[in-house]
Amino acid sequence: MKIYLMPSTAGRYGGGLKGNLEYLVAIIQNRLDSSGFASSFNEFWLTFFYSPLYVLPGVVGIENDFKKVFETLPSSFLNRRYKKIDVSLKAFEFSEHLDKADQKKYEHQFEVDNQYKNLSEIDLAHVLIDKYLEAGSIVKSKLKKDDLFDFETFKNVLLLLKSQISTNFLESENIKLAAKSKADTLKHAIDLREERSGSNKVKDKRIRDFRVYDFDLGAKALYPYAYQYCEIFLNILRSKNLLCPVYHHLYIQVCKTMDVCLERSFTLDHWYINGLSVIDYDRYLQQSDAEKEQTVFDVIVNGLRDIAHIDKLDSEIIESTIQEIKQKGLDTELVYEVIENKRYKLIVSYFSRSMEEESPIYFTVLDKTSGKSGKVQIGKAENSQIYLWLQKITLSGSQIKVKSSNSITADVYLKNKLRSMEFNIKDILNG
Repeated sequence: MKIYLMPSTAGRYGGGLKGNLEYLVAIIQNRLDSSGFASSFNEFWLTFFYSPLYVLPGVVGIENDFKKVFETLPSSFLNRRYKKIDVSLKAFEFSEHLDKADQKKYEHQFEVDNQYKNLSEIDLAHVLIDKYLEAGSIVKSKLKKDDLFDFETFKNVLLLLKSQISTNFLESENIKLAAKSKADTLKHAIDLREERSGSNKVKDKRIRDFRVYDFDLGAKALYPYAYQYCEIFLNILRSKNLLCPVYHHLYIQVCKTMDVCLERSFTLDHWYINGLSVIDYDRYLQQSDAEKEQTVFDVIVNGLRDIAHIDKLDSEIIESTIQEIKQKGLDTELVYEVIENKRYKLIVSYFSRSMEEESPIYFTVLDKTSGKSGKVQIGKAENSQIYLWLQKITLSGSQIKVKSSNSITADVYLKNKLRSMEFNIKDILNG
């Protein structure tokens, strides 16, 4: 039987215990597994309902609804069909442990009674074990003839563990289990990558998104270079019709070590994949702007090649894209759309720039009869605004008409943009 702990409060749930208590549930699990404990249930979920020390801005007032649920506890349910136990208990003792560190960030704050304040990790470890004993007693009281839940063994394991709790015990077990957890995580990540490498799934998903994630480095660590290059890579890979297996979002995880990359390599859904790339961030911080730009390009290339190598993506498309971008870097001109009629060809292009600078957008008109061409900048927009702003472009014999989206999203994101524009083709050709 696997045991699970679920903290829950007003408007928030999930996560786990902190500090030297992080692996205490795992310790209980290990002790039960080695004790001969038997149960006809496969899962035992214990939910801790604790009083919030703060409420998130968007759900102010939800603490009142939470109190109503809180007052109904304890509650329990033995799901015999799915072999699952659910027990919910009050846990005032864990409010500070779970909420205190973030309390000052929020306007709507609360306190718990003094008896639940400043509890040590040893105090909380004892409380946790007592909560499991209480939950076990509730389960025992609800057992039916065909149920199996060896409460005596369950109780003895917990009482023995409680007698062994000390600062040294918690610290040493936490270090040991943290190391084991990391080793298990890395092995699992490597196994999954090898499994991907051994498969050859049909590649029929056109790339839709390309991003860099650098959470290990700090806020905007690689900005604006990563932001600009992601748009460039996405545009050109889409223009070359890069196809992927199962997923269509390509994310590059940039971290200081490969171990951290591997820890962040897991995906929660099938539609995206992570490429791994390591950066010497301390060195990056000392570089000039030009050197930083080159470093970001290199880490993106490494992450893209990581995905391409494992999943056997079209190497010709990948490498030609890399070489094309390498020639002009952030000054690579991107084609947004090409529109033609019998007389003219219109190329809509832009350069990827920072969100503050915005991307300059150009119309290039070619007269098919005379061969004459002209180019004009029509404005600037953030990369994410371009699709909404230039949603409908009409090319006639004398004019180019542009209309933006009339959606609510466009109303929000295009506040400072002209929603309708007209351009005279002769004016563009004559410069």
